[in-house]
Amino acid sequence: MRFDASALLPLVAKLGGFLRSGFDQYVTLRSAGVEPSPELLAAFLSTKMEGWSPRVKGRDILDDETRASCARFLGGVAYNIALAQRKEEAA
Repeated sequence: MRFDASALLPLVAKLGGFLRSGFDQYVTLRSAGVEPSPELLAAFLSTKMEGWSPRVKGRDILDDETRASCARFLGGVAYNIALAQRKEEAA
């Protein structure tokens, strides 16, 4: 058995797009006067990811539980990136 990381490049690119969407949502919420949370961003991303069914070498690789975990992970990362930038700007 061999793991071919190059087969995951399209998946990684799509995850980066979702991360960007989460960050953009953070900015949008803040400008609307809403204090974002990782959970709020995860809920937003979960909605964005609903119809996404990535395949690697013809095999489905994302089930509902993994998709929810992925949305929570990306929501947390987007939140932490945005929070770090806010702290840098305030300093």
